[in-house]
Amino acid sequence: MARRSLGSRVRRRLGAFLVPDVPEASPLERCASVGAAVRLRMPVVIYAPEALHIGSSVDIGEFSVIRANGGLTIGDRVLIAAHAVITTRGHPEDLPRYGRVEDAPITLEDDVWIGAGAIVLPGVTIGRGSIVAAGAVVTGDVPPLTVVAGVPARELRKVEEHA
Repeated sequence: MARRSLGSRVRRRLGAFLVPDVPEASPLERCASVGAAVRLRMPVVIYAPEALHIGSSVDIGEFSVIRANGGLTIGDRVLIAAHAVITTRGHPEDLPRYGRVEDAPITLEDDVWIGAGAIVLPGVTIGRGSIVAAGAVVTGDVPPLTVVAGVPARELRKVEEHA
């Protein structure tokens, strides 16, 4: 008896109504652009990959969730650790919120490191060479070569640049 893939087994158990039986393909194949040496440490969830641009030498950790509806650009040599959430989609503050969404683009510039369990919210740019500490929640732009941590993320120090 031939072995079925995990996705096929899950679809079979849940039924076609809940999970459509579509051919399995790498999420990277549906991205707007993908550079060389991009590694997804599965499982990784990517929503709206058509709006996702990924540079070269990018590593995305397991159990990360990327929601690119509003446009997401990931630069070169970017590290995204396990359990990170990067979302370009949110809900408005004003009522009613149900059924309403707001999208805003996110940019992760070159050489950024997003720590484990960090959350990057819509409309944020994380500058070149910056580090987002594990568990931080980034609600605003991070200048280049800056380490941020906390909820909400605040600047801790600058990163030294070596030639």
